Amino acid sequence: MSTRDSLPSVFIVIVNWNGLADTLECLESLRYLDYPNFEILLVDNASADNSVETIRCRYPSVRILENSRNLGFTGGNNVGIRHALGNGASYVWLLNNDTTVDEQALSRLVEVAERDRGIGILGSKIYYSSEPDVISFAGATIDWSRGISSHIGRGEVDRGQYDNLSEVDRVSGCSMLVKKEVCETVGLFDDTFFLFVEDVDWCVRAKRSGFRCVFVPASAVWHKEGSSIRKAEYGSLYSYYNTRNFLLLIKKNFSFPKREKLLFQLIYGKMRNRKRCLVKTLFSGFKPPSGIDSSEYAVICGVRDFLMNRLGKSECL
Repeated sequence: MSTRDSLPSVFIVIVNWNGLADTLECLESLRYLDYPNFEILLVDNASADNSVETIRCRYPSVRILENSRNLGFTGGNNVGIRHALGNGASYVWLLNNDTTVDEQALSRLVEVAERDRGIGILGSKIYYSSEPDVISFAGATIDWSRGISSHIGRGEVDRGQYDNLSEVDRVSGCSMLVKKEVCETVGLFDDTFFLFVEDVDWCVRAKRSGFRCVFVPASAVWHKEGSSIRKAEYGSLYSYYNTRNFLLLIKKNFSFPKREKLLFQLIYGKMRNRKRCLVKTLFSGFKPPSGIDSSEYAVICGVRDFLMNRLGKSECL
């Protein structure tokens, strides 16, 4: 490994919101990285679980940025990215607080990034923490008409079937290395997403500006999916934000008439599959109707709020 000063500077940005136990595990795994030139930025979204004090005590080298309120994944990361760029970062590595990393996870990403100036965003191979040899993410595709971005390899035991470096539609914000040139050219995360789909939007914007997104299988990360959100809330939160934000994604990235066609297809598909829930919701005055699954109701609220231009953090869930 080269000396620290001869390698590009990487700022690792981790957003924490009441996730002390997970964040401590993540920080502990970062101690063993074999890449020497990095600094850790912890962005705390107004946690109430003593996160800041505990982390400051146990990891005094970690720089902590404290927000006065919960800015979500997008806003929290943007605070960290701006700080990193203002302090000489060549790269920012966005890493979920509920992950642990292989010791070569960062060095493998930087190695690929440095070989090709056209690469702008790079993602790791992500496994489930509960099943360390089962793949959660090996790149992703985007299906605009259905409003989904599917993980390649999800749920498959890793037998080396996704061990080739490859260009993909997008990578995951769970572990995403971004060149400073991408930030300077296309901007940062769009705060109006707040949660979910923001990483898809960033990759789409980067690709439209001429950068490539690549999946780097030699960079391994393990993820406790959804642990930063209470399990009981995860389904409805995901249903709401994924619905609303994918519609926003289409609105932002397409023009007439393709934009209108895609929006109609997606809204029609969402409503057609939830006719019973929609009727009950309409008759309840858009209050949560009894006997309806909360995730189903969240989809309808997501469509409604998109049409009413209610963006950012939702107050309905």
